[in-house]
Parts: sequence; structure tokens; C-alpha cells
Amino acid sequence: METSKDSAEQKPTPKQARPVRFIGSFNHSVDNKGRLVIPQTFREKLGETFCIAPSYDFQSIAVYPTEMWEKRNEQYERLGNLNPALNRYLEQFYALSFDEQSCDAQGRILLPVNIRTKILQDERDVEITGANDHVRIVSTAASQDGWGSFRQELPNLLELIAALGQDGNR
Repeated sequence: METSKDSAEQKPTPKQARPVRFIGSFNHSVDNKGRLVIPQTFREKLGETFCIAPSYDFQSIAVYPTEMWEKRNEQYERLGNLNPALNRYLEQFYALSFDEQSCDAQGRILLPVNIRTKILQDERDVEITGANDHVRIVSTAASQDGWGSFRQELPNLLELIAALGQDGNR
């Protein structure tokens, strides 16, 4: 028979914290003041404050939880600051980045005019998608173009993925 001492020693271990991952896709519109509703599921994962920045390829707007934003900056810092190409890239990246952002009471974020104009080109209809460690905002038209390109590339992508799997089994 089990004693109360034995029961205390066999406490269940807490579940390991799951990494924050943004998944899913939503369509919304940017209002006349540059505000955009962020879906509830994304707002919860972003936390109280977050950073709005260009995606690495400047094709979309990325919204990073502060922790992920800091990790991204640490990666750039490790690359060093003596490389002129990296410095040029980071000048533009940081010029379009805005930290300490938050949602208003209606769950909207304000997309600063500079990044909104340069990345979305003032398009109002956008797709808000999960991009694993951040939220991605892209114009609906660009999203459709990206989908078309993806569909054309898919057979080659599947071959590359299959090759990766074979390399891992060796």
C-alpha cells in the first residue's frame, strides 16, 4: 500500500513549456489611420509589447515578440559590424523597425507610416499569417503572388525536402 510520503515523492513533473509558434492565416484590412486588428490567438502569444520590423527579405512586415526580437538582434550582432554590406542592410532594417509597440483596447496595432508605405505600398487588404517565431503581414495581392510562385516551385521543393530526409538517415 502506498503511503502519503510515497505519494508526495511521485508528484507529476510539470509539462515542459512549449515554444511560442505562430501558425494560421487571417485576412484583415488596415484602416485609414494605419491600424490593423491582430487576431486574438496571435495577440496572446505576442505579449504586452512587441516589435514591428521588416521581414528579413523586406517583402512583408514582421511582428516579433520582444524575446524573439532580442534573439534576432543578437544574431545580427554576432555577425560583426565591420562588414559594409551588413551595415547597409541593418541601417535600412533598423530604420523601419519599431520596438515597444502594443495593441490598443480593440486589439489593433498601429503600423507606422514609414514601414506601411515602403513594405505594403499603402495596400489596405492584408493577410496576417503565422511565420513560426513571428507574425507576418503582407498585402493580399503579394500573398496571392507568393502562393502562385510556391505552387510552381512545389515539386522542386518536395525533392529537396526528400533529399534532406535521406541525408539525415545516413
